[in-house]
Amino acid sequence: MSAGWWRRGSGRDKRQGRGGLSAEQGSIAAGGNIAHAVALQVGQLVVQAPATEPRQSASAAQPPRELPMRETLAGETAGLDGLRAYLRDVPVPDSRSLPSSAAAGQSKLVVVHGQPGVGKTALAVNAAYEVKDAYPDGQIYLELHGDKATPRSSSDALGHMLLRSLHVDPKDVPNSVDDRAAMFRTLTADMRLLVVLDNAHSKDQIEPLLPTGPGCSVLITSRRALSFNSITQREPLPVRLPNDQNALAVLAHYAGQERVAAEMTAAMDILRFCSNLPLALRLVGCKLKESGHSLGRMRQALVDETDRLESLGRLDNSRLTACFTLSFQGLTPTTRSSFALLASLPPGRLTDWHLTRLATTRAAGLAAGDELLEVALMERLEEEDGGGDSESSYRMHDLTRLFLTRQYEQMPPEEQNALEERLVRAYRDAVVYWAAQRAPELRTEVDPQRMSDLSGASVTAAEWVADEQERLLWALDHARTLGLNAVAGEIGEALSYFLDDITLAPNSAEWIFEVAGETRPRVLAGLRRARAMASLAEGNPDRVLSLLPLSSDDAVERSRDRALWARDAMVVARAHSMKGDYRTALDRMTTAVDELRVVGDSWHTLGSLELLGELQRWRGKPELGEQSQREALRLAEQAGDLRARARLRRTLAETLGYLRRPSEAASLLESARDDFRLLRDRRWEGATEYALGKIYRLLGERQKALDCYSRAEGIFGRMGERLWLGRVNNARIRVLAGMGRLDDAAATARQAISLFEQLDDHMWVAHTQRDVGWLQLRARRPQDAEAPLTHAVDACAAAGDSYAGAMARHLRGVAYRELGRYTEAHADFDAALAIYRSGSYEWNEAAIAHDVIRTLRLEGRTEEADIMERDVSVDNPTFERMRGRDGAVAVPDED
Repeated sequence: MSAGWWRRGSGRDKRQGRGGLSAEQGSIAAGGNIAHAVALQVGQLVVQAPATEPRQSASAAQPPRELPMRETLAGETAGLDGLRAYLRDVPVPDSRSLPSSAAAGQSKLVVVHGQPGVGKTALAVNAAYEVKDAYPDGQIYLELHGDKATPRSSSDALGHMLLRSLHVDPKDVPNSVDDRAAMFRTLTADMRLLVVLDNAHSKDQIEPLLPTGPGCSVLITSRRALSFNSITQREPLPVRLPNDQNALAVLAHYAGQERVAAEMTAAMDILRFCSNLPLALRLVGCKLKESGHSLGRMRQALVDETDRLESLGRLDNSRLTACFTLSFQGLTPTTRSSFALLASLPPGRLTDWHLTRLATTRAAGLAAGDELLEVALMERLEEEDGGGDSESSYRMHDLTRLFLTRQYEQMPPEEQNALEERLVRAYRDAVVYWAAQRAPELRTEVDPQRMSDLSGASVTAAEWVADEQERLLWALDHARTLGLNAVAGEIGEALSYFLDDITLAPNSAEWIFEVAGETRPRVLAGLRRARAMASLAEGNPDRVLSLLPLSSDDAVERSRDRALWARDAMVVARAHSMKGDYRTALDRMTTAVDELRVVGDSWHTLGSLELLGELQRWRGKPELGEQSQREALRLAEQAGDLRARARLRRTLAETLGYLRRPSEAASLLESARDDFRLLRDRRWEGATEYALGKIYRLLGERQKALDCYSRAEGIFGRMGERLWLGRVNNARIRVLAGMGRLDDAAATARQAISLFEQLDDHMWVAHTQRDVGWLQLRARRPQDAEAPLTHAVDACAAAGDSYAGAMARHLRGVAYRELGRYTEAHADFDAALAIYRSGSYEWNEAAIAHDVIRTLRLEGRTEEADIMERDVSVDNPTFERMRGRDGAVAVPDED
């Protein structure tokens, strides 16, 4: 018998005829009237058997065991577990019964896909080793060179590899690929065989190589998620980059566990420089082990982004770069150039918007995206609420980005300029479109037809601009380079409406918001206001007043453009507030709000109302402050702006704290903090932790308050925000003193004053001096309390901060009482009561009433004290809750 295969472990029916065919098939073949016998099996592809049997080669003693050396897999094993479960469950072929379904009558097939170097082959080979016992007829491994310029042809793969692996004599291998494929299917129809096809290029290359027997399985690796329409296959399995923990395990496996543990900081940097790519980490790890160099030295070799690919390439004769090159060259020319430009931008998330703005049509842009996904140069991000017509998001890994950036740098300058101008104009249109939601006059500056994809986007204007901030600055810079100064001016003007949503580098405003040759009044006004707002952020209110010199009579200027004037006025009000001139600030902001309401500028109205509420609170009218801030919060909710809503919740909560409604305030602040965390806005998260600490203190939860202050300090310390660090220290004073830790409270007060004096912030020095005076009262040293409290009284009077001034007068009145200077005590108590009675400060009125009554009794004016106590008890229910309160001992603003 000359059959060219073995029978051991095949499980075939003994009644089969020559060459492993069924009796019926064998008789047809023996007749010699047709060239091939046709075997039709339900649920299988058509299998053609050659008329003459292939001869057995000399090496037919054993089934093929061709799997390459197994690599250790580090970290996550979910993919391996899934493959093992899928591939192990294979039936023993039985030609005596029909398959129950099409799927049951064919081979198993699974495609493992992912970007170059991510570890597809390692996963597939490990899975094959795990299940090899389920395939007694052998395991065939075939490298298809899908990452080479010329992938292995199907004909070559069948003739020189697959059929030879099944011990077919070379003389019996047919010439055509179809005949070779038919012979392979015939030979494997009753086998239990595992075929690993590594580095596949396309489904056309693969389809002739597929066995059809139900006992066979095919494990394919490819950069593409190959899909075969005629075959039931498992969902393609993507191999993604490992997380930090698993990537560290890969590096440690090759470099050595102890070395990595000894230089963990350098190891984490290497992970970041290698984008967690297993191939790159293996190259680095092997080089470290071979050379004996430290991880710190390797880190230095990779730290320069411009030379990183070359440094990695030198480790393996540029194998890593070659992985990217072939994928890139396989793209269409248009996709290559567009994607290379996107890679050269500041890094960040990509969306359909980026792809379509560089294409001639939206469909062409989306097709380019599909092309990039197919070859794994880009990865689709999973969106929480995706689906429908929402924009898809993508990620380009750092090493891919560096490779593509190099390709872009090699493009002809004229091609670069054309692409850049198209993208610059797209960024101009997009940011002006978003700005028009805050500045209605800009609605005529962009064609809404071209913005249809943005109008249906799930992001808000603030989120889009914040995400694209660095790329918008890129567009502004390149607009100037390309001579598009008018476009640069419009980008800067639009950005001016998002200064609360983005973070500018120090002293960058002059470059961003000044455009040579700009003459349009509206654009000039927006750029000037932006420079003023940047000056506010840098703590320079005098610069604001020089840029926006609003006179006391601005009727002419207001008549030209009321909206632009009012926007300037709100910035000027902020500057006066920063200078501690609350009277002028309140006047300016009140006027600005009135004008903005008239012109229907809702966005700037809500921003003005926010500070107006704070000014009203500081001037002794917290109930008006609450009204203003609730109106602002409603406008923010109507606008659907998460950041503005969170900010308004925080501001309103502070006012509610003044109104002695801490439970309401705590709920608002906790919600605002969660929103800022969602927005990854660390600065406002820290400011909210600070405010929440004050509320927890009012609720008597002092440890929670200290925890909030510690979190705020951690945020602001890393940011170098010295003003906020001073405020956090100031806030700790009352908590520590309330816990009986007077020495700690005094130390933190000194730290706060030192910071405020360095910043030349007179008002915060005054607020802290007030608390220093109170600490002296708690320490029973009223003679040492007078000076700091007088400093606070005078500073608050100069600034027009009525509420803070009333608190300082109240405490100084207590100090005078303790010193027996009753006339001066009553003068301060009366002045403080006048402020409290002008607003909704019932709690403060009750607290000061206790100190007035205590003073009267010390003077021997018992009857007056009794009358006052009786009257206040009737008029103010809070008074009874404070019975026995002594201002020389009690924590200010606590029961």
